[in-house]
Amino acid sequence: MTTMTKTPTPTMTSAVPQRSGFQAIPTRIRDVRDPQVPPLVVEPMAEQNKAAICQSLGELGSRLAEIHRTAAEAYLSQGLYEKSLPHLEAAATFGPGEIEYQMQLGTVRYLTGDDVGAINSFNAVLATDSGNAEGWFNLAMVLFGQNQFAEAEDCFRRSSEIQGTDSQVWNNRGVCLWKLNRLADARACFKRALSIDPTDTDAQFNLSSVG
Repeated sequence: MTTMTKTPTPTMTSAVPQRSGFQAIPTRIRDVRDPQVPPLVVEPMAEQNKAAICQSLGELGSRLAEIHRTAAEAYLSQGLYEKSLPHLEAAATFGPGEIEYQMQLGTVRYLTGDDVGAINSFNAVLATDSGNAEGWFNLAMVLFGQNQFAEAEDCFRRSSEIQGTDSQVWNNRGVCLWKLNRLADARACFKRALSIDPTDTDAQFNLSSVG
């Protein structure tokens, strides 16, 4: 230990050891009260390195997205929906082009009672791929749960136009029409569901019950 013989003054050197590659993030605060000392010194990047760095960041983002999705699956396998959510959100952030991540996030948001978040997720899916039948179906399910029957029916209709051989889509669309008191249209949907799957018990019950 060195004996101090005069009043010590704070130093502004970084406490982070320098590594090769990217500039280290500082962990020691600079004196921002001094206008001559910038709070963070950013060294300019050579132009020839920018493309390589952008590619590296893209690859890193893909790996991080998959890691977080795997962590989410681990939590979901234990029924820990709330703990899976941050990882699904991270996966969707790091892999913005992966529709599957956003779809999974929307589904778990719905299961945890976050209808608004689920709607945002499914709308994000449809903004990327308006022909995604599952996205329209999921959005319709959330809207139906909020008693927005007209909006839900429109989403089920869009899903049925994209993938017309799903009996559940036709049955659920029929239920929406039933709620809207469009009974003839509802019956037609239940019959369509049964023409696709004669064993669909929901459609059977609904068809026998509709007034």
